[in-house]
Amino acid sequence: MTVSQHRIYQPTSHEAYPHDTLSSLAYDWERVADPGIPPRWPFKVYLPRTTDDVVKAVKEVRERDERLIVRGHGHSSNNLVTGDGATVMLTDRMNQIIDVDERKRTVTVQGGTVLFEVDAHLAARGWGLSIIGDHDHITAGGFASVGGISPASHRYGLFVDTVKELEYVDWDGAVHVCGRDRDPGRFHRVLAGTGRHGVITTLTIEIVRVDKYRTVLANHLLLTADLDDYIRRSAELIRDPGDALMERGVWADFPTPLGALRLGQFSSYHETPQNPLKSLINRAAYGYQQLLGYWAGRLPTAMDELVKYLGMGAIMLSPLYASGKNIERFTDQVLDATVGDPTRMLVVLAPAERYEILFRRLYDLAVEERRDSGGITFISVYVKAIRSAYLSKGDASKRHCELMLYFGVNPAQMTEKVLERLVERVDDIVIDNGGFRYMHSRTSTSPERRRLLDPNAMYAQNGGKARGKGAGGTSGKA
Repeated sequence: MTVSQHRIYQPTSHEAYPHDTLSSLAYDWERVADPGIPPRWPFKVYLPRTTDDVVKAVKEVRERDERLIVRGHGHSSNNLVTGDGATVMLTDRMNQIIDVDERKRTVTVQGGTVLFEVDAHLAARGWGLSIIGDHDHITAGGFASVGGISPASHRYGLFVDTVKELEYVDWDGAVHVCGRDRDPGRFHRVLAGTGRHGVITTLTIEIVRVDKYRTVLANHLLLTADLDDYIRRSAELIRDPGDALMERGVWADFPTPLGALRLGQFSSYHETPQNPLKSLINRAAYGYQQLLGYWAGRLPTAMDELVKYLGMGAIMLSPLYASGKNIERFTDQVLDATVGDPTRMLVVLAPAERYEILFRRLYDLAVEERRDSGGITFISVYVKAIRSAYLSKGDASKRHCELMLYFGVNPAQMTEKVLERLVERVDDIVIDNGGFRYMHSRTSTSPERRRLLDPNAMYAQNGGKARGKGAGGTSGKA
């Protein structure tokens, strides 16, 4: 029985690029990096509401020998969710919260359900999702199709590690139900599969007892302008988070007329006794930051850029006290990705013991590209710790890390040739260090190299090749 059927998510942090208009179907997240990118209009769009609708659509597409692209809210790039003249299945109407089972500590939802809505529904009952993205429009199926990372990933893993069971429709139109204890081989092939194996229709997800909106955590803040010091000290926190409940960090390098401004911060959030003063600090500090996020994109260009820099300053000087929900949504509610320089992200998942090497090589590569081609403006490296059974093929004790190379783009200099060279060099570094790429951001187009970079290839049959006519993608974001 459906327990929730309504939309409650808040305004997006990138007002210029809405998710639910007809024009949005022609674009994906690549538009944030290249605002002049030409639209890729689909020819046909399916709007299923049930698993039976999905089966019917898949069989129709198969009979016509067409490729079906699965799309949630279009956060993916890498040619996963758009196609000129394509047939697209939009999961937006598959948005029901089907069941909350407090005894089993699970929630069951349809694949197109927005996770922010699920979390808000659970909050009314004193529960929450352990892993949720920083963006309010990420769908359950989209997040499961790419992996899913949050500031709590050092405790709970990727989002896919919190999925207990799922139902999907394969490209022959057959319905499958699988989970950790029910056909686990099939289950792991679908997770983080970027939509290659079929359409995820329902998911059963673990939940935790938590009050994300009122419980305040204390921020043990690392702040340094010394790169070597930042890498060394953040590496210690990545490998041994201690009793931190949440953690995240960023190194930022902004060009100025007087030279580059460089600063690193790492926020490690811990339990603290609750009192009204701490709650007031949380509300005041994040109210200010949310105000910056609200006005970004609504002001004249020069003022918009100033607001963006103020927002970045707010990120570097993270408040001393914060609620769990403010920590989860921190970056997205402060910065508007569509304001200022276009931006691009290249996301790396790697063994924690390779963190220092990868950080330095990725950062040095970005600095070199900025100097040689001028295609990069500002540089930032966002980092998180991960303990994931999925990435470790069952060994949840092995630690991983996320390094997200997030940089500003000079469109005149960042040509397709320059971008391809940069991506190939990033992929070389990742392969050399036994890491993975988050496959919904730009990667090599070589099938052989992609199999080396794709965590799903550890579980996929036939060397990681997708099967069936509908090897499309689905939306999701880090």
